[in-house]
Amino acid sequence: MDQIRATWNVMLGDRISTRRIGGYGLLWLWTIMMFNSIVPYASLPDPRSALYTTLTLSLVTMVVTMLFIAVALRRSDALSDNAFVLWAGAGAMGLGSVLTAFSDPDTSAGMGVLVFSSILTGSGSAALFVFWGEQFFGMGGRVALVELSVGSCVAFIAGFILIMLPAPAGLIVVAATPLGSAWLLARTHSFPNEEGESGVGGKQMPMRQNLSRSTIALTVKALMGALLVGLISGFFDVMGGFNAYVVTDIYGVYLLLAGCMATLLLSLIAVLCVRDGIFYAYRFSVLVLCLGCLLTPFLGDESTYFSTLVFAGYTCFTIILYILCIDVATSFRVNVTYCLGLSFVALYGGEVLGHLAGYNLGSELDPYGLALLTLLAVSLLLVAHLFLFTEIDLIKLGIGEASLTDEAA
Repeated sequence: MDQIRATWNVMLGDRISTRRIGGYGLLWLWTIMMFNSIVPYASLPDPRSALYTTLTLSLVTMVVTMLFIAVALRRSDALSDNAFVLWAGAGAMGLGSVLTAFSDPDTSAGMGVLVFSSILTGSGSAALFVFWGEQFFGMGGRVALVELSVGSCVAFIAGFILIMLPAPAGLIVVAATPLGSAWLLARTHSFPNEEGESGVGGKQMPMRQNLSRSTIALTVKALMGALLVGLISGFFDVMGGFNAYVVTDIYGVYLLLAGCMATLLLSLIAVLCVRDGIFYAYRFSVLVLCLGCLLTPFLGDESTYFSTLVFAGYTCFTIILYILCIDVATSFRVNVTYCLGLSFVALYGGEVLGHLAGYNLGSELDPYGLALLTLLAVSLLLVAHLFLFTEIDLIKLGIGEASLTDEAA
């Protein structure tokens, strides 16, 4: 125990911030309640259809917004330098959350409300995800792993409380969480002063540099891995929650339980394995994804809960992707906003493709076809883990963080 405490003090010290944990936790709480529970849709005649239509349209909006963020900002700009964008994004998320209670895919007016609310939630949440990613820049991957995993675990625990509230009260709390997240971010972040000095993560944003061929190859592999994980997660999400099962409260409980257990284990990895936590976390996320895919053929009318493991692995991989973007920006002097934008374009773009595949193919698959598809998905995950993006690549990304620590010392 003394060795763990000594390693913690050396590697992390007092850099852990409860504000960042709470702020990201509120953002993730909003995400799981809006896109993985029926709390905002409880008053609608068909909550399942409204939930998944909103999720798909919001993901499309997030892809477009992330792509715009990645290419539109100037070379050394940070999105979080603009306080108006922060509060506008949080307000859009809150308004979109409230409007979902009035959406209905079966009527033209209700569908119009659904599309408008999806645009608000997708664009606003994309902005806030980038805002928080910029806050973790300069903190280092190890600090980010602790804060992101603990914040996500706290969000799942809070989700259990929200689903026990009456639906109107739960919706009000869900709509307020983006504003709380923005408030904590504003308390954490120092906006540019009159001289234009930014306070992103306590560091000046780096200028984009010309990348070498090996760095470009590493980036392409990471993006392909993110696209693949998003594709598999989106497909099995539709298979487990839309095509094969009528979404009820109990299914949402299983989602929360799987996500809570996975992020709790990830938090223990981050705390107990401080030095090598990123490597073990990467292995753990891939393991949970593979396990969820392998168990999916056992889905049926009353037992679709194994697909929740895919959701748990996807949550862990999202945290890993955040850390990859932080280490890429630190190690290779690339603008962290650019890294976040491209990475989540790949992840969410893959998830949209997975949703479309699930809607078109999932309902027509027999048990044998589903078994073959799951074996293919696991094979692709193993190929990606063993050959596409490996732990050697993680070591390359971590070199910049280690050199930065030595320089500071």
